Amino acid sequence: MTDLSRETITRTVQRIEPSWRVEDAAPAEDGHHPVYFLAVSTPEGAREVVLKGTAPDQSSSCDDEARLLAVLDAHTDLPVPEVLGVVDEADGLPTPAFLATALPGGNYSRTALADFSTERVRELARSTGRLLAELHRLDAVDAYGFVGVDAAERLDGGRPSDDPGQITVGDPTESWTGYLRGEVDRLDDHLADTRFADLRVNVLSAVDARVDDLAGEFEPVLARVDQSLDNSLVDPDTGRVTGLLDWEFCVAATPAYDLAFVEYTLVGGHWRLLPEGPDHSAAIREALLEGYDAAGPSGVVDQFRANRACYALLVRAHEMANFAAWFDGVGADFDDRRDEAARRLRAEIDRLV
Repeated sequence: MTDLSRETITRTVQRIEPSWRVEDAAPAEDGHHPVYFLAVSTPEGAREVVLKGTAPDQSSSCDDEARLLAVLDAHTDLPVPEVLGVVDEADGLPTPAFLATALPGGNYSRTALADFSTERVRELARSTGRLLAELHRLDAVDAYGFVGVDAAERLDGGRPSDDPGQITVGDPTESWTGYLRGEVDRLDDHLADTRFADLRVNVLSAVDARVDDLAGEFEPVLARVDQSLDNSLVDPDTGRVTGLLDWEFCVAATPAYDLAFVEYTLVGGHWRLLPEGPDHSAAIREALLEGYDAAGPSGVVDQFRANRACYALLVRAHEMANFAAWFDGVGADFDDRRDEAARRLRAEIDRLV
């Protein structure tokens, strides 16, 4: 993460709130973007806010994230930050950037799941399921694909529009099975140059065959996909999710597909391949579905169970494609365990194919 000087932070904040003064700035411990927790003084008194910006060498979509947050804040009951202002572009500032309110709760690395009690793990998953159901109720997409935002206007410190009509789907596909086959084609290209290239044909052929067997009536929803522990704020005592962070990447997919990918990220993603702690996969899956079923539309959990064989294998195909990039990003101290993680992933895939 790129460090920002106090002067740069102050100039960015004052582009949005000219009368505010930055008293303290603490960088987030994890993440790829410059994110700072700020204590500011205002004419109305002291308050805590969060600044998210863009490093010079990054291709960022946090301007889209700010606008999506504005929509979610206005049209759902999700615990998301209120966006106070956006700077789309300005010389010498880490733009695009936005300023948002701070939410309660602790932010943990996904490796911290090993330290959670069983009940905290279950409440983490149950509350995540309830929040996913709330997200899926938002009527924002009518096709499948990657989600973006067609900004109503360029901003230089102003608050973004909360009009859901800004949400777009790139290269939209109306057929769910057609979208999944496109995903298989993209994975075929990615897997060709990985250490799992030898599994590519068998795995993707198995996914393709299972797409034929998918059952249900499919409707697109805004899908969270990556709802890992580090993308959450959590009550440290109960494990309940109190805030949802990092909305740069969303897709328009089906609710059951979203549940499958959220299950994977919530159990730790690639971390679960390392022997750091207990495997909470079964407990997280059941509690996630319990929470969703209590708050969401009927039939989604049944559809998830009916179609899980397809989605679970698709999740593993994505994991193979991202394996090298993920382990390269965690540092050299994991070099000696990369091969063991790959062996474990292969064993999981053998059980699924």
